[in-house]
Amino acid sequence: MSGNINWKVKQKVMVTGAESMIGRAITWSLARKGNVVIDVVSHPECDLLDINQTRSRFQSFKPDYVIHAAGYNGGIEWNKRYPAKIFYRTVQMGLNVLEMCHRFKVQRVQSIISSCAYPDTDSEELKEENFWNGASNPSVECHGHAKRFLDAFSRQLYKEHGTMATSVILNNSYGPHDNYDVNKTKVVGAMVKRFVNARDKKLPHVECWGSGKPLREFVYCEDAGDLIVRALEKYCNPMLPLNLSTGIEVSIKELAETTAKVARYKGDIRWDTTKQDGQLRKKLSTKRMFEELYPNRDKKFTPLKRGLRQTVKWYEDERKTNPTFS
Repeated sequence: MSGNINWKVKQKVMVTGAESMIGRAITWSLARKGNVVIDVVSHPECDLLDINQTRSRFQSFKPDYVIHAAGYNGGIEWNKRYPAKIFYRTVQMGLNVLEMCHRFKVQRVQSIISSCAYPDTDSEELKEENFWNGASNPSVECHGHAKRFLDAFSRQLYKEHGTMATSVILNNSYGPHDNYDVNKTKVVGAMVKRFVNARDKKLPHVECWGSGKPLREFVYCEDAGDLIVRALEKYCNPMLPLNLSTGIEVSIKELAETTAKVARYKGDIRWDTTKQDGQLRKKLSTKRMFEELYPNRDKKFTPLKRGLRQTVKWYEDERKTNPTFS
């Protein structure tokens, strides 16, 4: 199933989690469509855990489309510390938003699911039809399983009410406006912060966790925003999620070496192998993504080194006015 949005007619799009890196990227991509009114929903002004606040927001804006990007998550240590809180908050926000999409009869709602929701397997490409075939990696199951619930509820809304509620699965993203809280930042943000600060403090070495062997795909935030908006435009199958990724794998070791080079850090990189690696491989199959969204295969992605340059530059500039980044 597929369908297009007529952007020549004014469309009202609500974006939850709008203060996040991905939320901002989605908003920028939507703004380039021209005739669109965007409701940027951030936590300080609307608590999506509260069904009444969520209902009030929908009632006042009356969106035609909704992109649900809000969630509560962090790095591996954050997952270990607050698994119940992560699970509850992520599920509750999603249920509230999706229920309001049904009640207010939005034309389409799209939930963004993390690739950690996939089963824990190291040896094969992750295909959408296998999304429910096994448990997530224990290190991320609190967030991964919470996101699965959004896909499940979306399908039930479609089956009972005809609500066009779809899910897209996004791989690791990075870029400006990422979260650099030491407890919440993900792998790219953590490395950018670590290597830039080590350079400025002239530290002889930087310690990275694990062995460096795991393979990951990294999507620059602006590319991720464009993929998500493209999927909102064209993808209309609530019964099967859609992968969004680059199809290009990079080892954590290569990521560290590239980040150190871009950050102009001259010291050594040491690996603490007492720390867990997590899932060793997490490659998303992009076959259906290209078939559904880019049949001419004309989508170009930001190269990792260029994306890291832009991310490091943003971090360096932001750190001048935001002492919490140091």
